[in-house]
Order: sequence, then structure tokens, then C-alpha cells
Amino acid sequence: MNGTEFERLLALYFRDQGYVVHEVGIGGNDGGVDLVIVDKRGERTAVQAKCYADHNLVPVQTVRELVAAKRNHNCMLTLLITSSDLTGPAKKEAEQFRVEYWHGGMLGEKLRRWEKWQTKNRQKAR
Repeated sequence: MNGTEFERLLALYFRDQGYVVHEVGIGGNDGGVDLVIVDKRGERTAVQAKCYADHNLVPVQTVRELVAAKRNHNCMLTLLITSSDLTGPAKKEAEQFRVEYWHGGMLGEKLRRWEKWQTKNRQKAR
């Protein structure tokens, strides 16, 4: 799966979870935000998606860009989603600036619980 496919998968996931999803940076120069998701209360979250190999960790700069970019999209919350994990300094900065993050294991678990993802994977395996 490439980066654009990963971002679109996340957009589908969040829509299915009841969020309004704005695809603001899909597949291009996103300025630190790929999606803006809005919950039922109107709370806006800036989402940055990184589809990386397991050994390629998300650097601290990505966290900094997301923190700075959330204001440009009128968001109060931030969420960094990666198929791998964050470096130690990136995790520390994420905690300091209250950036929620989903690493590969957590993301995998959420997708496994998502019925539509499981169904599509089973059909592809046949």
C-alpha cells in the first residue's frame, strides 16, 4: 500500500466511525495534515498519516509539523497515525504537545476490528 492508498483507507475508516472527513492533503504536499476529522460534537482533529516500513520510524519533525499545522485547519486536537512507530524523541514531543498517535500495532488492531476491512481482506485472499 502506498501513502495515498493509506490516507484513503484512513478516510474510509473514520467516515465509517461516524466522523465527517475532509481530505485536505491526500497524496501531495499537505503541510503536515492529511485529514481533518470532525466528530458529532463538532470537535476537529488534524490527522497526519505515515505509511512506513516497520524499520522506518517517524521523526520528531513530523510531530512538530503536525502541531504547527493544526491551527491552519482550525483544529483543537491532533492525531498521528503510522504503520510503523515513532522515534524516542518523537514520542516525547508527542506526549509534551498532547499529540495522540497510533503506531503500527495499534492501527493493525483497529483495522482488524473494523468489519469492512476484514471482509475486503478475506475476499482478496480467495
